Amino acid sequence: MREGLAALLAAQPRFDVVGTTGDGHACLRLCVDTQPDLLVFNDAMPGFTGAEAVRHVAAHCPSTRMLCLAEHGDRPCVRAAFDAGAHGYVLKRCTFAHLIDGIDNVLSARYHVSPGLAHALLDDDGRRASAPALSNREREVATLYAKGLSTRQIAETLHISMKTVGTHREHILSKLDGESIADVTRHALREGWVTLGQ
Repeated sequence: MREGLAALLAAQPRFDVVGTTGDGHACLRLCVDTQPDLLVFNDAMPGFTGAEAVRHVAAHCPSTRMLCLAEHGDRPCVRAAFDAGAHGYVLKRCTFAHLIDGIDNVLSARYHVSPGLAHALLDDDGRRASAPALSNREREVATLYAKGLSTRQIAETLHISMKTVGTHREHILSKLDGESIADVTRHALREGWVTLGQ
């Protein structure tokens, strides 16, 4: 499947496939060497698992966007991928056209999940959580993070320093009792501040 997908993507004039591998360690080495715009990864790989590979890639290749191509769409798998740093989650049984839509969304600094999987990013009971008291500026920062902007991009957008953005981020995570931007994204989705594919 990996070779077939690489061939399909390589046949698209706007894509340049720089490498493929089925091993988590080799995936990290390849990403570090090539610094790709996009990594399409499997959630179950030998060596590093998909989530472990994503954490390492996120640390070493901060500009690389990441899309999980997964066999299963259960809540723990979807959350694990986004918590690790993925920007999209697509099921293997999806059409090639939907995969391309996912790639386009992820490369456009948006988040993407296969239709019907958005519930996996919500609370366990499927309801919107009560909103912590974020200030207007914190909500702005949280929304921009949820849209996929980097700290530098948020600073430029809001005309504030990166240090100030970082301070807002710390306050947001503290109020949400979160550990990562994935937690901020889930909260923004629950509150309707952003939508998948926005």
